[in-house]
Amino acid sequence: MMVRVESLEKHPELVPLCARWNFEEWGQPAGRTMEQTVEAFLGFLDRSGRQKALVAFASGLPVGLALLIENDLETHMHLRPWLASLYVMPEMRGNGVGKALIQATESVARDQGHAELYLYTSEAQYYQRFGWQELEPLTGADAGLVIMVRRLIRLAS
Repeated sequence: MMVRVESLEKHPELVPLCARWNFEEWGQPAGRTMEQTVEAFLGFLDRSGRQKALVAFASGLPVGLALLIENDLETHMHLRPWLASLYVMPEMRGNGVGKALIQATESVARDQGHAELYLYTSEAQYYQRFGWQELEPLTGADAGLVIMVRRLIRLAS
């Protein structure tokens, strides 16, 4: 399956859809409102901003989302930037959409000059397949989650 990944800033009409995916998966359980989520996604339309929302397309239709954000864990403010909110529509999982989104996010972070990219997950083995390494297990309320790092190799130009 051919997957194309583009920045949300090129597709402002997709803000409501991307915000809904994010809200249903993470926002609502965390106590955020849909309005707060839409407002946050409108911020990704700033072309000069370093935080990016990336949308995956298959057969011309949006099928997934990933975010490149400055920080995703208040306890680890020294680590930046983060791959966050990796989401693939359930019916599209297993078709390389997640891999395409991860690689696109890594590429944007590398283009911004970052040497490393971070995320946290309960699915470490999924990310290990793409070269991510476990950095630190989380404890307390976040027990069962692990911070992972991806070293972003600079390609010779």
